[in-house]
Amino acid sequence: MGRRRAAAADASDRALGGASTLFVAFLVVTMRASAQTAGGGSPTPLNDGDIEILGRRNDGLRVQSVMTRITAFDQYGHGYQSQAGPVLGPGSERATILEPQLQVVATQGDRLTHVITVPIDVVTAASPNSISPKSVDVLSGASRHVVSGTLDWGTTYRTDSASDLSMMSGLHLEEPFRSWHGGLGGSHSFAGGDTVVSANVIEVFDWFDRFDIMGNRHGRAERSSTTASIGVTQIVTPTLLVGANYGLTLQQGELGNTWNSVPLTNLERGPEILPDGRVRHAFVARAAQFLPWNGALRLYYRFYVDDWGVVANSLEGQLLQRLSPLVYVSALYRFHEQSGVDFFTTRGSPDLQWRTADSDLAMLRSQTVGGKIAVDAPIEGEVRVLHFEVGYEYYVRDNGLSMNIVTCATGYHF
Repeated sequence: MGRRRAAAADASDRALGGASTLFVAFLVVTMRASAQTAGGGSPTPLNDGDIEILGRRNDGLRVQSVMTRITAFDQYGHGYQSQAGPVLGPGSERATILEPQLQVVATQGDRLTHVITVPIDVVTAASPNSISPKSVDVLSGASRHVVSGTLDWGTTYRTDSASDLSMMSGLHLEEPFRSWHGGLGGSHSFAGGDTVVSANVIEVFDWFDRFDIMGNRHGRAERSSTTASIGVTQIVTPTLLVGANYGLTLQQGELGNTWNSVPLTNLERGPEILPDGRVRHAFVARAAQFLPWNGALRLYYRFYVDDWGVVANSLEGQLLQRLSPLVYVSALYRFHEQSGVDFFTTRGSPDLQWRTADSDLAMLRSQTVGGKIAVDAPIEGEVRVLHFEVGYEYYVRDNGLSMNIVTCATGYHF
């Protein structure tokens, strides 16, 4: 349920993510252009006559790319919200997640672009055994193996050469959890495309079973998250792109998973009690710089604050280097620090109005180190490019949690 809460609570990142697509496109185009130059050639755009002769203009649905990815998360650690340990904790947060994912990008005529993403999560040890022998199996065996799936569909309509409108919608299914999301967005470019201003709004609605810490079911719970964001992206020089975004998220409803527990001063465990509202602010700055040795540097900074008392800073750097016209590698480092929520405790009073022992809401510092290698191989026929990549990241934080992340992807560009 921690992953589910994060998915809903980080709706601001999803709304802010639209501008990051421009950074990815900038890096890919720049590095491919550099590779073509290194290989002795230069890209030659097709004119309208060429397109007509080659039959590439098509008002029907045309698949542009298909990407398949599988990612494995192997998590170790302990948290005071878990009952898989001593009565007063901390308990095990051991979990293994396998996430296959499919992404299809298709165009419909010259104006419509569809992106369909289907991730599937297979989670084991999602909620380790409760300390109570009377606990319903949903807190132990039932959630030791959970399968969930999401269908996410985004459509962008290019109204003219400078503007586009976008729509996003999706459905997440998981026992005992349902989630729906939908949103609208748009962007407009100025100064011949050097400046792009974008805005997005997204609504996420979650509906799930309410269980207490003993595993007893008490009907249904629900929550909603509404995020609005605005951003600007600027080409500063032919090799430097910068951008900034601001997102505001309003959450209402049951903002916990209902079965997290808190060690109490009476030497027992009580339920987590959270406010039923939360206001979240996120400020993001990005920069992408092409490097003259066929590389690129991508920088990311995020400042976050909310009315629960959390103040967070995240800094990320990614270095991409092309080794040949077909192969490039990247290295990544990410640092994150946050204050805990005002009502975090690992030994709370039974009469506290609000209380949580969730390690995700505690004061913490985390670091991520990783890298990947990718191959873009041109081939003959309908499939023009075969993409393959494999990567690894190690995540660790100072409150007792670590994770190994391995990913492998294969893509086809038509």
